[in-house]
Amino acid sequence: MNAPIPLGVIGADRHARAVAGHDAPLSGARIARWSPSPCGQDRDGANTLADGVGAEWSPDWQTLARDPSLPAVLVLSSDPEKGRAVEAALAAGKVVLCPVPAATRADDLDRLAAAEGRGHAALISGGALRHTHAGRTALRLVADGALGTLHSAYAAVRLPRDDRAHPRRAVLEEAAWEVFDVLLTATPARVRRVHAWSGALFEAGVDDTAVSIIRFEDDLIATIELSRCLPASVPSLAVGEVELEIIGSRQAVRLEPYAAALGLLTSDAALLPWVDDPVLFMIQEVVDAVASGGGRTGAVPHLRRVAALMDTVRAAGRSAGG
Repeated sequence: MNAPIPLGVIGADRHARAVAGHDAPLSGARIARWSPSPCGQDRDGANTLADGVGAEWSPDWQTLARDPSLPAVLVLSSDPEKGRAVEAALAAGKVVLCPVPAATRADDLDRLAAAEGRGHAALISGGALRHTHAGRTALRLVADGALGTLHSAYAAVRLPRDDRAHPRRAVLEEAAWEVFDVLLTATPARVRRVHAWSGALFEAGVDDTAVSIIRFEDDLIATIELSRCLPASVPSLAVGEVELEIIGSRQAVRLEPYAAALGLLTSDAALLPWVDDPVLFMIQEVVDAVASGGGRTGAVPHLRRVAALMDTVRAAGRSAGG
């Protein structure tokens, strides 16, 4: 039996917390070292997670990214500068996992592509929504042609409202990356037209609602509704409520990817995980990539499409608002 692959982790976002909170051994891997994000603001959280899994603490993320004993690095961070860590690890020849968006601008994606092109580096950058059991099943049906020609798609994401005073991101920036990742995995077609609107319906001062209708050149029409509308007092997953529907000429699928068959609530209304977190399926892709010797994965071209769609929706929303 092969020894588990040692992994390095940079960051302390919800994906990192899911890895640390997974009580069973990782399949084919183990967490060996842990570091904070480039910004350093999650230093205490990352240190706590490292201690919880028994990983070596490394206060310098650059040292971890270059560590020759680590064939793979997980960049699990909400730091806007996390792309620096991704680039450094790729330049060191690592298999690197970074959930979407690993980068949001064309010049940053150019640097990731250049770094991935050196040696056996490989970037894996999928969204959690795509890696849920329901998401993987739906996309497999699409890829196998079981649904037939795709006619329409619908996605809704409802997030909890946050009544605290600190500023929040626009809901488009918070929730659309995951949805666009799934949508552009389902269709290779280019975007023909976008209609979009966003505004503040529930919280003053920030766009908490966004609606977009996207038509592709293969005539697929996607409707996407994003809103931070759930009362903060209602127990819900951090990812909120998600619905996804894909309709084809033969069959249709309707999914609630984060709705587990059984939910367990603690006395303080915290939802205990009952199914494996999507990041665990992402880590399996990392293990497979290391075993196969790495190399380009196609993640950067896909991220270019996702980033371009985000830019188009933003621009359409500004035009509608003006």
